[in-house]
Order: sequence, then C-alpha cells, then structure tokens
Amino acid sequence: MVTLDSVSRIYKNGESIVRALDQVSLKIGDGEFLSIAGPSGSGKTTMLNLIGCLDDFDEGELYIDGHPIGKMSAKERTAFRRNNLGFIFQSYNLIPVLSAFENVSFVLELLKMDQGAIKEQTYKILAEVGLSGLEERRPSELSGGQQQRVAIARALVKGPKLVLADEPTANLDSKTGEEILALMKAMNERRGTTFIFSTHDAMVMEYARRLVVLHDGSVVSDEQRGR
Repeated sequence: MVTLDSVSRIYKNGESIVRALDQVSLKIGDGEFLSIAGPSGSGKTTMLNLIGCLDDFDEGELYIDGHPIGKMSAKERTAFRRNNLGFIFQSYNLIPVLSAFENVSFVLELLKMDQGAIKEQTYKILAEVGLSGLEERRPSELSGGQQQRVAIARALVKGPKLVLADEPTANLDSKTGEEILALMKAMNERRGTTFIFSTHDAMVMEYARRLVVLHDGSVVSDEQRGR
C-alpha cells in the first residue's frame, strides 16, 4: 500500500539544516493496522503528512498503491488525496454548523456522486460506527467519542484503501479512547482498510499490529505485534 524509498524531509532553521526525516525506507502492506511512535521531534507527524500528500519531500520517492507521489503535480496530488485517502484528526475537524449526516455526506458531494447514493452510503456508514438516530445532531450536541465516530465515518464513507489518523485518542478519556480504537480495528478487519496512526498514546501502540518507532528522523524499531 505504501512504500517510502530513502525519503528525506529537510528544513532550514537559520544556518542549521534539520532532517525531519532522514533517508527513511519502509513498506506498509494492504490492510495493516500500524502505529508510528516516537518522542516529539522524532519525525512521526512529518511522515504522516508526507504519506497523506499534505507536504513535499526532498529526497527519495514515495509510492501509494503503486502511484509515485513525487512525480505528481500539486493539482494531481490534491485530487489523489481527495479520491483515495481518509483522515482522522485529534481535534475531530468537524464543521460546527453541519449535522453529523452533513459532515459525512459532504465528502461524497465533493466527489459529485448521485444524491441517492450519497444518502444511502452516509446513513450506512453512520450506522456502522454506532450513530444511528444521531444523524441530525450537530457536533456541539455530541460527546467527544461520538464526534470522533463522525470523523471516522467521514474518513471511511468514500471507501478509501488508506486512512491516516493523527493522535486520534488525544482528546478522549481512556475508556472512550479504547472504544474508538476497537471501532477502528473492527473497520480495518471488516473492510480491509489500511490504518496508519501517529501517536504518543501507549494504548494506541498496544492496539497496533505493527509498531514503527522513529527517533531523530530515522526508524529505530519496526516490530510486528500479535494483538
């Protein structure tokens, strides 16, 4: 699903050069449930942003589902991200004035789908994440866990092969966080969707089937786990 081939991301900080990622090579297969961990400044958010086509890299090549991202124009990359990737954020990033249904369905509106199909797919995914009956509530009328369920539904409604989750449990209590992780793991198993997390949360690391640890922009550990 994802291949990083000697990928580097380099920033200039005054006279210094910071290699946020330093010649990283990594392969992530279809259907993995993987966590990227490491201390602040290790490069995990940089890696997630590169895989999400949200930032440019300076060296190497990145392939997503066989597509060479570095050879795409900015416009092509935006279209690829919109059509193929799903995102889940720690702050949920829901639109406050829209209902749960509208927050999810607008993703399909952007893809110019038929209105009947939009309605059907949106109700279906909201039911899958446990929000039947709450479709018309706005984010302010939902708990943090329910808001994150809306965010998960929004990420999955278009059927992406890859979902990127940036600290998805950071704003949740431990019980709700574990429920959200269990939900994402169930969706991973049911749909075969690849999930990649960036996290400081030990619980997320424990849930992951594979844990990649970064330090100073390099992979220092890559462990398969049995959970």
